[in-house]
Amino acid sequence: MRSTRQARKPPQVGRPNGPEASANATRKSSHSAAGFLLLSTTFKPLYVNPQAAQILFHPEKLAKTRDFAEQFAAKIRTMVANGARKVTIPECKEFLSGGRHYTCRFFNVHSPGNKSGAANGSSLALLLERSTEIAADVLKICQQYHLTPREEEAVRLLVQGLASKEIAARMNISTNTLKVFLRLAMMKMGVTSRSGIMSKFIHTKT
Repeated sequence: MRSTRQARKPPQVGRPNGPEASANATRKSSHSAAGFLLLSTTFKPLYVNPQAAQILFHPEKLAKTRDFAEQFAAKIRTMVANGARKVTIPECKEFLSGGRHYTCRFFNVHSPGNKSGAANGSSLALLLERSTEIAADVLKICQQYHLTPREEEAVRLLVQGLASKEIAARMNISTNTLKVFLRLAMMKMGVTSRSGIMSKFIHTKT
Protein backbone atom coordinates (compact mmCIF):
# COMPACT_ATOMS: atom_id res chain seq x y z
CA MET A 1 0.00 0.00 0.00
CA ARG A 2 1.44 3.34 -1.09
CA SER A 3 1.90 6.04 1.50
CA THR A 4 -0.13 9.19 0.92
CA ARG A 5 2.31 11.33 2.91
CA GLN A 6 4.08 14.06 0.96
CA ALA A 7 7.84 14.27 1.32
CA ARG A 8 8.92 17.36 3.18
CA LYS A 9 11.58 19.54 1.68
CA PRO A 10 14.76 19.47 3.77
CA PRO A 11 15.51 22.77 5.48
CA GLN A 12 18.09 24.92 3.72
CA VAL A 13 21.11 25.48 5.90
CA GLY A 14 23.22 28.62 5.80
CA ARG A 15 20.64 30.87 4.18
CA PRO A 16 19.48 33.39 6.78
CA ASN A 17 16.26 35.31 6.26
CA GLY A 18 15.32 38.89 7.06
CA PRO A 19 17.81 41.73 7.68
CA GLU A 20 20.81 39.39 7.89
CA ALA A 21 20.11 37.97 4.43
CA SER A 22 19.73 41.47 3.04
CA ALA A 23 23.04 42.56 4.60
CA ASN A 24 24.83 39.52 3.19
CA ALA A 25 23.41 40.21 -0.27
CA THR A 26 24.62 43.81 -0.05
CA ARG A 27 28.12 42.68 0.92
CA LYS A 28 28.24 40.18 -1.95
CA SER A 29 27.12 42.75 -4.49
CA SER A 30 29.72 45.19 -3.12
CA HIS A 31 32.55 42.68 -3.61
CA SER A 32 31.27 41.60 -7.05
CA ALA A 33 31.53 45.26 -8.18
CA ALA A 34 35.34 45.01 -8.15
CA GLY A 35 37.01 44.97 -11.56
CA PHE A 36 39.77 42.51 -12.40
CA LEU A 37 42.15 42.52 -15.36
CA LEU A 38 45.06 40.32 -16.36
CA LEU A 39 47.37 42.08 -18.81
CA SER A 40 50.43 41.26 -20.86
CA THR A 41 53.63 43.24 -20.35
CA THR A 42 52.48 45.58 -23.15
CA PHE A 43 49.18 46.20 -21.28
CA LYS A 44 47.08 44.16 -23.71
CA PRO A 45 44.21 42.33 -21.96
CA LEU A 46 44.49 38.59 -21.40
CA TYR A 47 41.39 38.54 -19.21
CA VAL A 48 38.90 41.28 -18.30
CA ASN A 49 35.79 40.79 -16.17
CA PRO A 50 32.64 42.79 -17.09
CA GLN A 51 32.98 45.04 -14.02
CA ALA A 52 36.46 46.18 -15.11
CA ALA A 53 35.17 47.17 -18.55
CA GLN A 54 32.30 49.12 -16.96
CA ILE A 55 34.65 50.91 -14.55
CA LEU A 56 37.26 51.92 -17.13
CA PHE A 57 34.87 53.06 -19.85
CA HIS A 58 31.89 54.38 -17.83
CA PRO A 59 29.57 55.95 -18.96
CA GLU A 60 30.43 54.76 -22.49
CA LYS A 61 29.42 51.34 -23.75
CA LEU A 62 32.49 49.53 -25.03
CA ALA A 63 31.86 47.60 -28.24
CA LYS A 64 33.98 44.51 -28.89
CA THR A 65 35.54 45.67 -32.14
CA ARG A 66 38.83 44.72 -33.76
CA ASP A 67 40.71 47.37 -31.81
CA PHE A 68 39.12 46.24 -28.51
CA ALA A 69 42.49 45.15 -27.07
CA GLU A 70 44.17 48.37 -28.19
CA GLN A 71 41.47 50.48 -26.53
CA PHE A 72 42.12 48.73 -23.24
CA ALA A 73 45.90 48.99 -23.59
CA ALA A 74 45.69 52.72 -24.33
CA LYS A 75 43.39 53.29 -21.36
CA ILE A 76 45.72 51.45 -18.97
CA ARG A 77 48.83 53.22 -20.33
CA THR A 78 47.16 56.59 -19.79
CA MET A 79 46.16 55.66 -16.26
CA VAL A 80 49.59 54.25 -15.31
CA ALA A 81 51.97 56.53 -17.19
CA ASN A 82 49.92 59.74 -16.86
CA GLY A 83 51.82 61.32 -19.75
CA ALA A 84 55.30 60.23 -18.63
CA ARG A 85 57.65 58.63 -21.16
CA LYS A 86 59.09 56.12 -18.71
CA VAL A 87 56.41 53.88 -17.22
CA THR A 88 56.92 52.79 -13.61
CA ILE A 89 54.27 50.43 -12.28
CA PRO A 90 53.05 51.63 -8.86
CA GLU A 91 51.65 49.37 -6.14
CA CYS A 92 48.47 51.39 -5.86
CA LYS A 93 46.98 54.30 -7.79
CA GLU A 94 43.78 56.33 -7.53
CA PHE A 95 41.86 57.44 -10.61
CA LEU A 96 38.53 58.95 -11.68
CA SER A 97 36.18 57.25 -14.11
CA GLY A 98 32.79 58.74 -14.96
CA GLY A 99 33.02 61.02 -11.91
CA ARG A 100 33.60 58.06 -9.59
CA HIS A 101 36.70 57.65 -7.46
CA TYR A 102 38.50 54.30 -7.77
CA THR A 103 41.68 52.71 -6.50
CA CYS A 104 43.72 50.41 -8.72
CA ARG A 105 46.11 47.88 -7.18
CA PHE A 106 48.85 46.33 -9.33
CA PHE A 107 50.30 42.84 -8.93
CA ASN A 108 53.16 41.28 -10.91
CA VAL A 109 52.23 37.74 -11.91
CA HIS A 110 54.83 35.16 -12.99
CA SER A 111 54.12 31.71 -14.40
CA PRO A 112 55.31 28.83 -12.14
CA GLY A 113 57.99 27.74 -14.60
CA ASN A 114 59.41 31.22 -15.06
CA LYS A 115 62.01 31.30 -12.27
CA SER A 116 64.17 33.87 -14.03
CA GLY A 117 61.36 36.43 -14.14
CA ALA A 118 61.66 36.89 -17.90
CA ALA A 119 59.16 39.29 -19.42
CA ASN A 120 57.68 36.66 -21.77
CA GLY A 121 56.54 34.61 -18.78
CA SER A 122 55.05 37.41 -16.72
CA SER A 123 51.92 39.49 -16.72
CA LEU A 124 50.23 42.20 -14.69
CA ALA A 125 47.04 41.81 -12.63
CA LEU A 126 44.91 44.84 -11.76
CA LEU A 127 42.21 45.06 -9.10
CA LEU A 128 39.84 48.04 -9.44
CA GLU A 129 37.70 49.05 -6.46
CA ARG A 130 35.60 51.99 -5.37
CA SER A 131 37.56 54.07 -2.87
CA THR A 132 34.82 53.71 -0.26
CA GLU A 133 35.63 49.98 0.01
CA ILE A 134 39.33 50.73 0.40
CA ALA A 135 38.59 53.27 3.16
CA ALA A 136 36.54 50.66 5.02
CA ASP A 137 39.39 48.14 4.77
CA VAL A 138 41.91 50.72 6.04
CA LEU A 139 39.78 51.60 9.04
CA LYS A 140 39.12 47.96 9.92
CA ILE A 141 42.77 46.89 9.71
CA CYS A 142 44.11 49.98 11.49
CA GLN A 143 41.72 49.30 14.37
CA GLN A 144 42.73 45.63 14.35
CA TYR A 145 46.40 46.57 14.88
CA HIS A 146 45.63 49.45 17.28
CA LEU A 147 47.30 52.14 15.21
CA THR A 148 47.25 55.71 16.48
CA PRO A 149 45.32 58.33 14.45
CA ARG A 150 48.56 59.65 12.90
CA GLU A 151 49.84 56.16 12.08
CA GLU A 152 46.45 55.39 10.54
CA GLU A 153 46.58 58.57 8.45
CA ALA A 154 50.06 57.69 7.15
CA VAL A 155 48.94 54.14 6.25
CA ARG A 156 45.74 55.39 4.59
CA LEU A 157 47.65 57.80 2.35
CA LEU A 158 50.23 55.10 1.56
CA VAL A 159 47.46 52.72 0.46
CA GLN A 160 46.08 55.47 -1.78
CA GLY A 161 49.36 55.32 -3.72
CA LEU A 162 50.88 58.64 -2.62
CA ALA A 163 54.65 59.13 -2.55
CA SER A 164 56.47 59.94 0.72
CA LYS A 165 56.75 63.66 -0.05
CA GLU A 166 53.04 63.89 -0.86
CA ILE A 167 52.08 62.05 2.32
CA ALA A 168 54.35 64.25 4.45
CA ALA A 169 52.91 67.40 2.84
CA ARG A 170 49.32 66.31 3.51
CA MET A 171 50.14 65.43 7.11
CA ASN A 172 52.16 68.65 7.51
CA ILE A 173 55.20 66.75 8.79
CA SER A 174 58.74 66.05 7.55
CA THR A 175 59.57 62.90 5.57
CA ASN A 176 61.70 61.73 8.52
CA THR A 177 58.72 61.98 10.88
CA LEU A 178 56.66 60.10 8.29
CA LYS A 179 59.23 57.30 8.32
CA VAL A 180 58.81 57.07 12.10
CA PHE A 181 55.01 56.75 11.83
CA LEU A 182 55.30 54.09 9.13
CA ARG A 183 57.98 52.19 11.06
CA LEU A 184 55.75 52.10 14.14
CA ALA A 185 52.82 50.92 11.98
CA MET A 186 55.03 48.17 10.48
CA MET A 187 56.03 46.96 13.94
CA LYS A 188 52.40 46.75 15.07
CA MET A 189 51.33 45.03 11.85
CA GLY A 190 54.20 42.53 11.97
CA VAL A 191 55.76 43.51 8.63
CA THR A 192 59.14 44.94 7.65
CA SER A 193 58.37 47.02 4.55
CA ARG A 194 55.79 49.26 2.91
CA SER A 195 54.95 46.39 0.58
CA GLY A 196 54.20 44.38 3.71
CA ILE A 197 51.67 47.01 4.77
CA MET A 198 50.04 46.81 1.31
CA SER A 199 49.85 43.02 1.56
CA LYS A 200 47.58 43.32 4.61
CA PHE A 201 44.96 45.00 2.45
CA ILE A 202 45.46 42.61 -0.48
CA HIS A 203 44.82 39.60 1.77
CA THR A 204 41.47 40.99 2.95
CA LYS A 205 40.13 40.34 -0.56
CA THR A 206 41.36 36.76 -0.89
